[in-house]
Amino acid sequence: MYTVEYQYRLAYRPLFYEINGKPTLTEPRPAIPVTLHHGLLKLQIIALIDSGSTYSLFDYQIGKELGIEVQAGRLQRLSSLGGVVLGYAHRIELKVADDWRFATEVLFSDDAIPRNLLGHYGFIEHAAVGLLGKTGQIYLRPDS
Repeated sequence: MYTVEYQYRLAYRPLFYEINGKPTLTEPRPAIPVTLHHGLLKLQIIALIDSGSTYSLFDYQIGKELGIEVQAGRLQRLSSLGGVVLGYAHRIELKVADDWRFATEVLFSDDAIPRNLLGHYGFIEHAAVGLLGKTGQIYLRPDS
């Protein structure tokens, strides 16, 4: 049997979104607070850990608030259940905990998206991730 030691444990949390202009909360999901740093600017958000997502993708507005000229980044076309999404790659620093911060490349969407995603590139490639759906627990550690 294999074992993995984790440094952080967080609880699943509901995500906020709007349906037809009505605020709604999801069932608890594997979402965590992260802080995005770009230059001297930083912004804390909630992002969903999505093992099915190839890229980490954040809303266009977040990029703007970080002073990023979003569409100046490298264009990446993404396929999703909702159709094609355009993302633009940029280097940022991502802070997961007080003592865990790393430089990475993420995408910022061309338009508004319903939730921010922590995918393989940009997040999971830097972490060991354990998800326990029954108990709603997220286990993390840097994977260096």
